[in-house]
Amino acid sequence: MKYNKLSRESMKKQVHPSIFMFLYLPFGVLTGYVTVTLGYLLTNAGIPLVQVAPIVSVGLLPNILKFLWAPLIDTTLTVKKWYLLTNIVTAIGIITIGILPFKVEYLTIITLVVLFTNIADSCIAMATESLLAHDIPENLKGRAGGWLQAGNLGGLGLGGGAGLWLADNISPFAGGVIIAIACLLCSFGLILLSEPPSFIKEKSYLKTIR
Repeated sequence: MKYNKLSRESMKKQVHPSIFMFLYLPFGVLTGYVTVTLGYLLTNAGIPLVQVAPIVSVGLLPNILKFLWAPLIDTTLTVKKWYLLTNIVTAIGIITIGILPFKVEYLTIITLVVLFTNIADSCIAMATESLLAHDIPENLKGRAGGWLQAGNLGGLGLGGGAGLWLADNISPFAGGVIIAIACLLCSFGLILLSEPPSFIKEKSYLKTIR
């Protein structure tokens, strides 16, 4: 009886692994948008490549250092709230990049926007990976990981290819808005997944981290 009940619950919660392609899409989108679209817009505005390359590098930096803030995903708020919050920040960051003038005097501001948006974007990746780890059966984790990487690569194409086409044929602002909306729509995939169990919290946050 107990076994049948557990089986029914597992079947009820099981979703197609392709959901992780959509959830992971915003992570790839921002990378493509910064490395391809923003890089093109800056160089096309006459800014030397030597000044554009560091901005792209700064965008990749959070993916190296994200282990520093990774514990926040497990020990504060909930995984789904972290996803929603950071996806909103990512969308705002993309729109902001499209608004800012592509001039040398604005490069510092653009760099800061790229940095903080990518920090938020790294949390999207970690939240999605946490959902995959807790909400997908062991026998489907490999397939889910494949779909997740498809979202990463698809996002690169969307943020880089579609973002560039929109910015070049309409305007950087309109292109940023459309790409940002696409990222926000990916959040609806959360409805199909269960919230991972909360991390065991101690009386003080320092003890929880330890």
